[in-house]
Amino acid sequence: KQWYQRRVRAPTTLPMPIHMGIPIGIQPVMAWQPQRVRQPHYTNTSERNNNNSNSNPGVVQPIPGQPTTTVFIGNISERVPDNLIKQVLIKCGPIVSWKRVQDASGKMQAFGFCEYRDPEATLRALRILKDLEIADKALLVKVDQKTKDLLDKHIQKKKSQMKLPENDSSLEEKKKKKKKK
Repeated sequence: KQWYQRRVRAPTTLPMPIHMGIPIGIQPVMAWQPQRVRQPHYTNTSERNNNNSNSNPGVVQPIPGQPTTTVFIGNISERVPDNLIKQVLIKCGPIVSWKRVQDASGKMQAFGFCEYRDPEATLRALRILKDLEIADKALLVKVDQKTKDLLDKHIQKKKSQMKLPENDSSLEEKKKKKKKK
């Protein structure tokens, strides 16, 4: 019992030096310190200059000569703010624009369009965001036929660079295999 009482007893305070009746001591240290905001990783300085981070963080300029790809994002809950969806989309890759459709009264609709800078980001969005639940609703992520063709060409180009057989991991073949199961 004595050990318990000694353990619970409050520690004694150290005497603080006093100068002219005013205690002098070490300034208290704040336990909470604000965290630094993590900046996106840039591969070169031209990307940093193109990214207007003050007015619209996460949105970048398209690369000249390279086509952008547009993704349809649907089944968005009306309770979900536009900025939350935008932040989720940015996690998949650099976006050129995000536009959530509004009706005449200014109310946000349940769908929008995201334009990605490169095909890799679009493929990532299709893979990651498909059936992602936000506010009890699963997102619907689709691309049009023109974008599908562009993505297929991109995949073929990557395969040829990696010297893999063409029929090894095509998106359409994976879909066919899933349907057969």
